[in-house]
Amino acid sequence: MRSSRLNIELGVEAPRAVYNWRVYALALVSSMGAVMFGYDLGFIGTAIELESFKEDFGLLRASPSRKSAFSSNVVSLLQAGCIVGSLAAGPFSDKFGRLLSLFLTALFYNVGSAIQTAAHGSEALMLVGRGIGGIGVGAASMLVPLYVAEASPPNIRGRLVGIYEVGVSMGTMIGFWINYGLDRNLPSNSAQWMISFAVQLVPGGLLMIGIFLIPESPRWLARKKGREACVEVLQRVRNIAADHPYLVEEVHSIFQQLEHEEALTEGNGVKSILKEMFGPAIFRSIGLTGGNTALFATGVYGLVRFVAILVSMLIVVDRFGRTRTLMAGSAIMGYAMWFIGAYAKVANPPTKGATSITPGGYAAVVHIYIYAVGWCFSWAGIPWIYAAEIFPTRIRSACVSFCVAIHWIMNFVIARSVPYMITNITFGTYFLFAAFMTVAIPWVYFFVPETRNISLEDMDELFGGQPVDHLYNESKGETMDRETSGVDHVERPCVSP
Repeated sequence: MRSSRLNIELGVEAPRAVYNWRVYALALVSSMGAVMFGYDLGFIGTAIELESFKEDFGLLRASPSRKSAFSSNVVSLLQAGCIVGSLAAGPFSDKFGRLLSLFLTALFYNVGSAIQTAAHGSEALMLVGRGIGGIGVGAASMLVPLYVAEASPPNIRGRLVGIYEVGVSMGTMIGFWINYGLDRNLPSNSAQWMISFAVQLVPGGLLMIGIFLIPESPRWLARKKGREACVEVLQRVRNIAADHPYLVEEVHSIFQQLEHEEALTEGNGVKSILKEMFGPAIFRSIGLTGGNTALFATGVYGLVRFVAILVSMLIVVDRFGRTRTLMAGSAIMGYAMWFIGAYAKVANPPTKGATSITPGGYAAVVHIYIYAVGWCFSWAGIPWIYAAEIFPTRIRSACVSFCVAIHWIMNFVIARSVPYMITNITFGTYFLFAAFMTVAIPWVYFFVPETRNISLEDMDELFGGQPVDHLYNESKGETMDRETSGVDHVERPCVSP
């Protein structure tokens, strides 16, 4: 049977109180880490193109190779930091908790942002700041989806984790537009580019403050502090009494899963864990040239992304599921890339010096926005949700760290290679990505199980593992006796990794 046909849920219907403001506040506060990521993604490419920035860093009269090397280093140093941060955040958060890890994430990001803002003409300081800030961005990209998934009710987990991608797109949109506004409304001096860099401190500061307003992950508490700490947080986040059947069932499932994982593991070291787990240049390439024109088109792209992500993550993902949206998104993206590649092949548009854009060029621009919609409804957000929900509790953070590190490594590879691909193989760049999107459709259908409405503790059954025995099973009209199920048994000891 196709996995998407399965409907494995907690045996008790969730009361309305579970879907309360607290879980949404938790997701919104922690997703300031996503805004950090998104803003940096959006603003840096256009910030280093500001005349004021070039003047202060001696790039106005620099050779093309020097400019290229500087831009490449500024972008890639952050991505290198992201790889380090995403890998380090997993084991650290397992030992010291998700909240402390998020606080340090914001601290790294803010320190890096402050250094970048103060790096007046110093390339060395700018690069150091980018690397330190990257550690914070990479750690946030791993921790936020993990933390939100561990605290979310199953039926709205996709929506809540999806707020992470909404935050990324919101930050990206702001980053795309801010330099356009600064370029048009402020004189070309040092304050112009410094404002652009200083805005990074806003989401970072909000995350540091917000950490004191949200609870620790109940599943981390279950592993490290035991049943009482887990129940205390779940009772507050779910807004129901500790003896409510839904909360009793959730706690029972969490601890049964932890005991099951402990019985199956071969140790607590790295070896056992590894054994278990194992922008603007695009518009120029189709003939859209000119400084403000490219900035404006990029800003519109950011706006399209944000609106599409908002609709997708808050409405679509928990209604239509993960696999169907991934396949539909792949089809839309593949179609858009095939069209753009065909246009670039047939029209061969000039990449500089053009004074107008042809009707075909406008059609290509529209297809970039179509691509953005397909991306935002599928691959932009769902992989973050999926990675945060499918792994067993014991190795979840390590696996998410690995997934996010791969994301940043590929981000680094693409950032380095795509400019050369557009220059040297032109239309073939779009055909290559179109082919990947086309192949993704059957791959998702056959190899990606549907996880909508499935509790984290039931994921093992979805992937062929041992099922969790539920205390209640209303769908079958069965209710296990509490005395025989051990619900009122003395508190189970803490299960540590």
